Amino acid sequence: MERHRRIIVFAIIALIFAGLFFRYAARAPKRNYCDFRVYYKTGERFLAREDIYARPDEAITPFKYSPVFAMLVSPLARLTPKAASLVFFTLNFAALILVFILSGKLIIGGETSFWKKIFIYAVSAVFSIRFILHTLDSGQVGIMILALILTSLYFLREKKDAAAASCMGLGIMFKYMPGIFLPYFAVRGKKKFIALIVIFILFFCLLPAAYVGLENEIGYIKGWLPFISQTSFDRASLYDYKNQSILALVLRYFTDSTPYNIFVSRLTFNQGVVLALAACFAVYIFIIYPKRTGSFKACLDYSLLLIAMVLFNPNAWMHNFVVVIFPYMLLFHHLIKTNFKDRPALFLILLSFALLTLSSETFIGDGPERVLEEFSVATAGMLVLMGAVFRLKFRGN
Repeated sequence: MERHRRIIVFAIIALIFAGLFFRYAARAPKRNYCDFRVYYKTGERFLAREDIYARPDEAITPFKYSPVFAMLVSPLARLTPKAASLVFFTLNFAALILVFILSGKLIIGGETSFWKKIFIYAVSAVFSIRFILHTLDSGQVGIMILALILTSLYFLREKKDAAAASCMGLGIMFKYMPGIFLPYFAVRGKKKFIALIVIFILFFCLLPAAYVGLENEIGYIKGWLPFISQTSFDRASLYDYKNQSILALVLRYFTDSTPYNIFVSRLTFNQGVVLALAACFAVYIFIIYPKRTGSFKACLDYSLLLIAMVLFNPNAWMHNFVVVIFPYMLLFHHLIKTNFKDRPALFLILLSFALLTLSSETFIGDGPERVLEEFSVATAGMLVLMGAVFRLKFRGN
């Protein structure tokens, strides 16, 4: 019976992969490979030992990742753009499967029946589908980063600190926002884990020197963080209607320099930044405290940190929202365990889904979607999802 179930699951996954693969193969060239084009062009420059943070073509989105990420994607630049994009898509899909497997191991464990597990996986995928497809279609790395974080958390649970630290360190080198986990683990006394993360980050900073040379790598490192600041913290990015961070919400609603017809107050830009930072700090304190024991309580904190990783990001574009897979899986597991008797939790889950997914272009069209994004509806959806998790965190056992 177990073997038959595995064959069925494998067949379903294979069919889904085939459908999405051929869909992507047809769409990607027409869309000029979207964000994957940035990685491909950067890989070419890395192989040529050129400045990976230069922008010879202003039409291409700036490369904001670390030199080690450029090194990891550089082999793809030896292929044609289409072949490279298909390889990257396959890796992205494999990372997605890993995300679901690890989420199940961390949240569900072995005490839930096979069909209940299938239900939790399926409904979590449906509720996250907008962001899964967006990440796969655009060739972004949000799924890979989530896979690295969950792998790290799983290894940490298994007391394999070095393996856990290597994965978390690499995730931080992809994008800096996974660093949000470090203060959380510092408060929980995981000093060895944090020290190992720092060691691996230093290792990853030096690793590309094996190919480009130490002098070039030092130049890359010197240019990396200032380049992020120049291309991520400019006002155009912060006020962009697609930006769904807490910072963008505050700037749109509460500052006198907002380009939108939303006026709650007339704070200056700097005052708006301070207000947003204060709000993020307050939320983070509630994530860290109180400290509760048990695997489910830890998963509640992980869910909150993943949501915060998006909301606290100064540039919270839609592909970042793929992290909702984990909190949705946690909440549906909770509903299964309570036989769906927790009506407030169910209401909050459905409300978050309506705000996050049903407000997309697919359902309401491009124009209305833009208006809702200007009003930070996706931000509101994430806050509702966070509220559902906070409710479980603070209601005790």
